[in-house]
Amino acid sequence: MLREPLLHFVILGGLAFLVHHFVFGASPSTQISSADAPVEQLREDWLAAQGALPSEEQEAALVQDWVDEEILYRRAIELGLDQNDTIVRRRLVQRMRFLLEDTRRMDPPSDAALQRWLEQHQDELAEPAKTSFTQLFFSRGKRGTELATDARAALDALNEDPNAAVDSDPFFRGRSFERATRAEIERAFGAGFAESLAELPLGRWSGPVRSSYGLHLLLVGDRIAAAAPKLDEVRKKVEGDWKDAERARLNEEAMAKLRARYSTDGPK
Repeated sequence: MLREPLLHFVILGGLAFLVHHFVFGASPSTQISSADAPVEQLREDWLAAQGALPSEEQEAALVQDWVDEEILYRRAIELGLDQNDTIVRRRLVQRMRFLLEDTRRMDPPSDAALQRWLEQHQDELAEPAKTSFTQLFFSRGKRGTELATDARAALDALNEDPNAAVDSDPFFRGRSFERATRAEIERAFGAGFAESLAELPLGRWSGPVRSSYGLHLLLVGDRIAAAAPKLDEVRKKVEGDWKDAERARLNEEAMAKLRARYSTDGPK
């Protein structure tokens, strides 16, 4: 019997089946029951999309669609279509990231924690300095070589009489600026203008100051210094930023635990 070729074939076939079973796992079951369909979820999805619960016929069609999807899913797994597929890989990674976030409990922050966060990020949350000023514009394109001469003559006239009528040019951003931040001033006049403006005295015409477009005479009316924010004034912003940072920290902790389960040649 031990020399019988048919016996050898049966034994080798059985061994091959066992190896395939343990290496690749058992084949998905071919038994699919409509009773396993997530009916409540199907109803909720239909309600959200249609604004009403499905009828009996519609619900039966939804269940049949689920059964068909389950058949296609299992057959795809049997054929190995989930292997080496970038889209499937990305989707599974995304689901795992969502799962990590869902399983990490995050307690609401205390006022003390929010205050510490605020103190550590004051530069980002502080109310910026603001300047109110009036400007008279002298266009480089219009005046050419007379640009500096015209601007200085106008400044001399204004120093003698602050209400003197001078021949300036229209400026597309306007003449008066109320409580403008440094960023707003730089957008209107170009880089470096806000720094020059900050050095001018209050209450009298000064200049000329160069911008991207020409020269300007400036009358600074008011300056408001940057103000450190109070927690009650920026609570919503601080709490949102704190939660984002805490969520990132918890996710990194969870990811570190997962990395410890695997041997990799990348950075720890």
